[in-house]
Amino acid sequence: MDFQTQNSVCKYMVSLIPAGVRTVLEPTPGEGNLVRALAGYQVTAPTEFWEVSGRWEAVVMNPPFSPMDEGYRILYAVMEMSDIIIALMPWLTLINSEKRTDDINRYGLKSVTHLPRSAFKGSRVQTCILDMRKGYTGGKSIHFLSARHLEADHG
Repeated sequence: MDFQTQNSVCKYMVSLIPAGVRTVLEPTPGEGNLVRALAGYQVTAPTEFWEVSGRWEAVVMNPPFSPMDEGYRILYAVMEMSDIIIALMPWLTLINSEKRTDDINRYGLKSVTHLPRSAFKGSRVQTCILDMRKGYTGGKSIHFLSARHLEADHG
């Protein structure tokens, strides 16, 4: 089954982009829902991520969850390409690897938004949105947010 990012989730992710950002990388565009939501930005959306190099002001992404190690490799790669990352990831990203959690915190985890299971109808993977800002310490506090209002849509 193919789980594309729902429009309501895309809009929420785009709302996390700080003012002043112009260039955005969407490294795994799939059917292009995030790319369409990024209208107004200069977006790079490659067909094959591993052929991309350079720097962007922000990365907004929903990498593949199957196999998840591919999604993790992409997350680590974009940590070198931008100082702002907004990533839709499985909760397991934060809880099944102490090293990965430490790496994400060292990079700068500003907030985690919990998505309701209904955001992706038929999916058995619990998801969240990581708002990462390189160097962010926030007084050592991370904001945990709920996005119960982001239900699955069909548009």
